[in-house]
Formats: sequence, structure tokens, C-alpha cells
Amino acid sequence: MTKTYYDDFTKLPLTKMAQAMADITFGYKETQVPKEHYKKALSTGYEELVSANVNAKLVETICNMLSDLQKESPRLFFQALLLMDTGVKPSTMSASQYQALSVATDQFAQTKKAHMLNEQTHTTFNDVLENGTLYHFRNEGEN
Repeated sequence: MTKTYYDDFTKLPLTKMAQAMADITFGYKETQVPKEHYKKALSTGYEELVSANVNAKLVETICNMLSDLQKESPRLFFQALLLMDTGVKPSTMSASQYQALSVATDQFAQTKKAHMLNEQTHTTFNDVLENGTLYHFRNEGEN
């Protein structure tokens, strides 16, 4: 088997590994990333990495559960979200709150909106997805 750059790379000390990564990154359209960035990332504690992975799995689990609930009963799902968003507890809901819940749910069902969250939330998500956080926060006041 042929020896690869990776074989030598994995044996480098942290500082030289970070410099090698900066050099590799520069090779892509002359993108400059300081070696300190890679050194800091490679020095990240294992606990932090595990925590991020656990959080991602929990979000995936919750998202799957919510998706299943929405498919099972879209109307009840929307009502539950509305109650959570307004802070109304189903166990102590008054007649007027139930009426408001019913009317809001009917209106949502009639308009058949594509999204349950407000438009600004989707705009922020799409802006950060497309441009990154630095661009978003630099231009946040312009929206």
C-alpha cells in the first residue's frame, strides 16, 4: 500500500498539524485561515465534542417525534404549539382561551401557510445558512 500524506500528518505535533491544515486550506482558492484557528479547534476537549454530538442527536430525536405528531394530527399539533407559544396551560384553559385557540387554528388551516413560525425566523435561518453568521450580524440592522 502506498504511503499517503495523511500517514505523516497524523504523526505531526499540534503546532505543525495546525500549520499543515492552514497550508491545505490555502490551496483551496487561496483561502487564508490562521493556524491558530486550527490549533484551537484541535485542542478542543473531547467532552465538548461529545456534548455537541449528543445535542445534535437529541434535536434529531425531538424533530422526528414532532414530525410524527404533526402527521398524526396537524390541527392538534398546531394547537399545542400555539399554547406553548402563548404560555397557556391546557389544564387551566378558560372558555375564552379555548375559543381563541379554535379561531386561530381555523384561520391557520384556511390560509394553509407553509410555515408555522414567523417569517423573520425563516429569514434569519436562510440568511445565516447562505451567508454565515459574520455577514448576518454585520448586516442585521439593515433588515
